[in-house]
Amino acid sequence: MTGKGDMLLTIALLLLLIGTGQAIQCYQCDSQQDKSCPTYEAFDTNVNAIVDCRSFEAVVPGTFCVKITQESPGWYSWKQVTRRCASRSDLGVAWGCRFEYEDMGVYKEVCFCGDKDGCNGTSQITTNFFLLILSLFLVTFYRYIH
Repeated sequence: MTGKGDMLLTIALLLLLIGTGQAIQCYQCDSQQDKSCPTYEAFDTNVNAIVDCRSFEAVVPGTFCVKITQESPGWYSWKQVTRRCASRSDLGVAWGCRFEYEDMGVYKEVCFCGDKDGCNGTSQITTNFFLLILSLFLVTFYRYIH
């Protein structure tokens, strides 16, 4: 690779890592313990406060947010929603949603996000659109100069 290519890739990686040093704020609640954290109704961001994931208020300190939904099958089924900060993922990837079935057929959905404060308050986790566009631009620019 040429000197220009090395420098361009280095700049691209640095730009992608700029946001990782900042503290993120996430919603923190558990539907089994907190009435303001509904299981079946829409989550109200006006009722729930977000916490700084580097502060003592965070139950789990971290660098991204997580929303965990668990639901059991059958006549006596239950559902639990947990929102909090997170510092690591069991799968090593802390972006998007993962689905699995645990013991006794309990359905589990774990959604990770870190693109904006309070991102675990929504029903849908989104990607960082700015970083996507920037990456596409840099790849196109790199191909153009070579």
